[in-house]
Amino acid sequence: MRTTVFSLFWVMTLVIPVQAQKPENRYEQTVLSLPLFPADIIRNHVPLTQGLGVLGAFVQDGYVLFGLELYSKDGQEPTVTVNLPPDSHFEDGLRQIMGQIPGYEYEVISEHMVNIYPAGAKKHRTDLLNTPVPRFDAVNVDPIQVLTRPAEFIPELATRLIPKTSAGPQPSGTVGDTFEDVNPLKVSLHLKDTTVRQILNAASEATEQLPPNRQPVGWTYLFQPDPASPIGGKHSWAFLFSAPRNWKQGPSKSGRLGTPVIGPA
Repeated sequence: MRTTVFSLFWVMTLVIPVQAQKPENRYEQTVLSLPLFPADIIRNHVPLTQGLGVLGAFVQDGYVLFGLELYSKDGQEPTVTVNLPPDSHFEDGLRQIMGQIPGYEYEVISEHMVNIYPAGAKKHRTDLLNTPVPRFDAVNVDPIQVLTRPAEFIPELATRLIPKTSAGPQPSGTVGDTFEDVNPLKVSLHLKDTTVRQILNAASEATEQLPPNRQPVGWTYLFQPDPASPIGGKHSWAFLFSAPRNWKQGPSKSGRLGTPVIGPA
């Protein structure tokens, strides 16, 4: 199996003015105010997931996980440049990256989770990640497998991915970055009146139960539209590293121990 390894050797200067967004919930100001490592952070024309991973890796006194929904006609990620001076904060990096991917917006979901998606996608009923799930129960599962193979755990999603012209039971989709863990984290997730997007967020947050020497992960969903496809296009899933190596050493910790039972607030 393969994993994504982020390069740390890119150089360029870029300044992009983007108007600051007003904090919308009790987590937002805390997340946006997280300090970054006091050094220049420069990466030139890297894939979006890599840019987010670099930004997250430099966070101090806490960590941020990303849930990323992307639409791409050619199946490729947009590229971004990260150029931040010393004493920057997470908000500076996030604003800079968002300024390079027009048509997308972000939302701070919790003290450690930020979602990025096409503008308005969260309100579109046809968006795959908005598929309603009346009840989700996953007992003793590896949350990383939920992130990379969600249709195997969410029947409502599997149903959406069955081609309308096919009577077969197999959903369609592809897995991105995966790995087999000899000692996987096992958790139980129980949610009511939720969506696929919220389940992915919950599974990602469950990886915060990993020991300090292992990093929690976010998630990515890439949709490549294809009018000729019976399910509208190609659907790809992967996890996303963004937590720094010392993610459990700072004061911003989740505070959750044991097997999590996660549901909507």
